[in-house]
Amino acid sequence: MTDLTHRDDAETVAIEATREGGPVDPPPHPTTFADITEDRHLRPIVPASLRSAAGRRSLVVDTGRLAGYYAAYHVWHMPVYLARMAKWAPRGLVRAFYLPGKWASAEEGNWNLRQQAANRDDYGAWLQLDARRMKQATWRWPLVLTLGFAVAVSGAVFANVAPGGKWSLVAALFLLAGWLGRPADKPIIDRVTTGGRFIRLTAELTRAALVASGAGIKDGGQVSFNREIYRDGPGHTALVSLPSGVIATDVVDKREYLAAGFRLPVDQVWPDPVDGEHPGVLSIWVADKPVSAMKQPAWPLLEDGITDFFGELPYGFDPRLRPVSWVLAERNSLFGGVPGSGKTLAARTVALGAVLDPLVVPLVSELKGSGDLDAFEPLCPEGMYVSGADERSLHRTMAILEFLLQECETRGPLIKGWVARGYGVDNKLNRRIAEADPRLRPLLGIFDEIQELITHPELGKAAAAMLTSIVKRGRSLGIHLILSTQRIDKESVPKAISSNIVNRVALAVTSHIETDLILGTGAYSRGARPTSFRPGRDAGWAYLTGMVAPVRAAYLNNEDAKRICARAIEMRAGLVGPQAERVRSYNLAEDARAVWPAGQTGVWLADLLQLLQGLRPDVYGELDAVALGAALRAASVEVVKLHRKIEGKGHTRPGVRIEAVTAAIDAADPTIGAIGR
Repeated sequence: MTDLTHRDDAETVAIEATREGGPVDPPPHPTTFADITEDRHLRPIVPASLRSAAGRRSLVVDTGRLAGYYAAYHVWHMPVYLARMAKWAPRGLVRAFYLPGKWASAEEGNWNLRQQAANRDDYGAWLQLDARRMKQATWRWPLVLTLGFAVAVSGAVFANVAPGGKWSLVAALFLLAGWLGRPADKPIIDRVTTGGRFIRLTAELTRAALVASGAGIKDGGQVSFNREIYRDGPGHTALVSLPSGVIATDVVDKREYLAAGFRLPVDQVWPDPVDGEHPGVLSIWVADKPVSAMKQPAWPLLEDGITDFFGELPYGFDPRLRPVSWVLAERNSLFGGVPGSGKTLAARTVALGAVLDPLVVPLVSELKGSGDLDAFEPLCPEGMYVSGADERSLHRTMAILEFLLQECETRGPLIKGWVARGYGVDNKLNRRIAEADPRLRPLLGIFDEIQELITHPELGKAAAAMLTSIVKRGRSLGIHLILSTQRIDKESVPKAISSNIVNRVALAVTSHIETDLILGTGAYSRGARPTSFRPGRDAGWAYLTGMVAPVRAAYLNNEDAKRICARAIEMRAGLVGPQAERVRSYNLAEDARAVWPAGQTGVWLADLLQLLQGLRPDVYGELDAVALGAALRAASVEVVKLHRKIEGKGHTRPGVRIEAVTAAIDAADPTIGAIGR
């Protein structure tokens, strides 16, 4: 019989391996410093509460404010405390003599046993117990008398030798007598705080709260701690590993129950997944007091400072009061939330930081008409500030989009030329090029309530097509769009637009659907919960793309915005404006005349669209005849019904006449699209 174990084939190797078996766990290997640093298990040298200016300031200011308040409160109530001491001092003086004598007589030592013996008429047992009591009293009385004499002599010496000794001794005896005489349920000093006492975050408390959260954790002992609970800003953090089968988002969804388990307000307990760890790792940050009661740090650029469009600018703070920055270059921004969520003010904070770079040129369309962005009007080029909810404002917004789209056409070759001259290594705008060429200043397009334009029955398709092109192409050309909307659906914010925006902000929304529409598919399942924010009360709180913890935009009121924009105007004094040849923007009417068929007085919209798509396929490729008609009306070109015979049969379709195109060009405002005029 052939010995299969010696056959040299693949099957034999598999059989032998199965028969021999082997260790299930791999052999241990020594942990190196590289392994530790790679796994992010090194404890920080500097505590988290001291690693940021906000954390250090919070620690010092809160401690000092609390100590000062305690001192002021007790000084103010000192007369009440003295009255209580005077009331209870006589009783305390009696107790000062009675209690030592009671202890010295040892009456309470075996009093219950002696009483039981007397009740039984057991005189022998009573005498034995009393003899034991007297034995204890024989050494207690000398001790009490000796200590009493020593205290009396020391007090007399102190009263006659120390300066002010008599009054100090009287005060000490008064305080001691008042303390001894007070009832057990009536403290002399009042509590300063009326709320529940602060309970330090402990492992037992954390485990009990996790079990109470109802997230599927039955046994708190299955919760392990990745490290000890540590101080983290104005609060403490517990980093835990949840039991098998429970993930961090399960607890996040039960945040209210978790807060109830801690017996704390909801906005004092912040559970979050841990970025870079497996889904079963949870970070629980418990603030010293509710975040709504914390004073948010001031915006760093409120009084002075300058920003860089190509760097980072301050935006807001997370619940632990750590600063959060914003990046503009090569990105766009989208703010979405229900009315009252604070999206306009959050977007305005970004815009205010951007205009503190003197190179940035803002273009504003505020389609709500509330005037929240009026502070930017002096900074905008003529004709590039819109505020209103009427048709005229929508048409003027279309002109801003047309200008930005034209910029996408002209900026590419200009940047390429500067890069060829050694001003960069990539074909994209940088600060050196922007400073050298006034035609390439960074542009900041701010569009508030953009859904009003995108959902417009006539202008919507053309606006969406232009926005899509600008978002895709303007990123590397120094064009940053800030879009905000209160309607969050695929019609109001088409996926072609939102999916190409990097900076996405979800403020208060109603469900997980809106969360994923703003932040991207799966954001809700990864722990983003903007559904927990309450409009009005939690205004400014939001989840940002790529962040597991919420962020609150720095609050800047209208007066702050005006002061910041006034500083921005002063920064721009003496800057060279754009070249004169760029005072006109891209114009649909001019493109229509450029492709107009020779010898024809009127053209149907469908035919004109084909000609325009041949001229600029990237601009007009996504339009249809209806959208083209709306865009032509926005450009003041009249759209009429044109009748034409084809093969002897008459057809009437929407179209335009050459006279209307020429009239729109001649009547156009030459300042529209101008930068620096």
